[in-house]
Amino acid sequence: MFCARQQELVEAAETGYDSRRLDCGQNKEIPLKFRSAALAAFIGFGLFGIKIAYAKDSELLSLTMEHFRDSAAVADDPIGGVTTISTEKGFVEHKGPMRMVWNDEFLKAAIDKKTGQKSFQIYAWIIYSGSMRSYETASYQGANGSRSVVPVTRISKEVANCAIGDCTYTERIAFPVDEELLRRLAAGRVPGKPALWSFNLIPTSGPNYAGRLSNAEIAGVLAKADAYTTTLPAVAANAVSASLKLDFGIGGLLVDATAEQPNRAGILIIGVNSGSVAQRSGIIVGDIIYEFDGHPIKALAELQAALARCAANSAVAIKLYRGTDKMALTAQF
Repeated sequence: MFCARQQELVEAAETGYDSRRLDCGQNKEIPLKFRSAALAAFIGFGLFGIKIAYAKDSELLSLTMEHFRDSAAVADDPIGGVTTISTEKGFVEHKGPMRMVWNDEFLKAAIDKKTGQKSFQIYAWIIYSGSMRSYETASYQGANGSRSVVPVTRISKEVANCAIGDCTYTERIAFPVDEELLRRLAAGRVPGKPALWSFNLIPTSGPNYAGRLSNAEIAGVLAKADAYTTTLPAVAANAVSASLKLDFGIGGLLVDATAEQPNRAGILIIGVNSGSVAQRSGIIVGDIIYEFDGHPIKALAELQAALARCAANSAVAIKLYRGTDKMALTAQF
């Protein structure tokens, strides 16, 4: 007859846990039930020494960009002048007999209400037992190769349940991610076939934590942030709207060059109208137009002026950045 702890862990196995040995004073090997292999990857954290099946991928991949856009939470800080948009409520996986959340990852955008400037951070909540890991570094594959963030931002660190067995630790951390990379991931999304983007969190001791975000989630928060940004007075006054001459059909924002990409400046495309000249030419959200009909584009007014010079039924050469790659397209008016 099973002891109480054995019974609890057997029940836990049916909801995603894996315990290969149980000891209630009898030191017996007890075979436990596993979920199918389709539940996939295992990561090495657990309560009372067991492992937890990381099984959210199939359910996560069933969610669309529209789901994450519409479920994103918007919080306004009138004093700080910042609005945040978070996908925390977009997907949460509950596991075990208590239906607890053992780990979670989501994306948050912070928007300066005066300028419309956006910044993005990945948030991760991680629960595990054993000894404190202290995650310090985030690593991921960026647009220009492998990237590391050291140190990550520590939001909180909690310890519980030490009196009844192994301590349970909760680490809540965040790290910044480039908007350029997010735009690129969102642009690669195939409707109905979302993919996962992975990152690793590296502790001072113990195993790494592997996190995943769906590119549908990334596209959803970008869409929500872009829609909000275009309502800001300062941004609306400078945005390239869909009413540009000859129905070019884009929404865009001016972006400046960076130290890493000193020549990469122009108009960042944040929206493309269906059936427009821009869409037919192959322009997508996330592109940066830097030359139009042979004229450098470093300001919104320069693009407007270049469009004004276009004649009906003309073909115009456009040069742009897609990620860090240069591309040439032709717009047929």
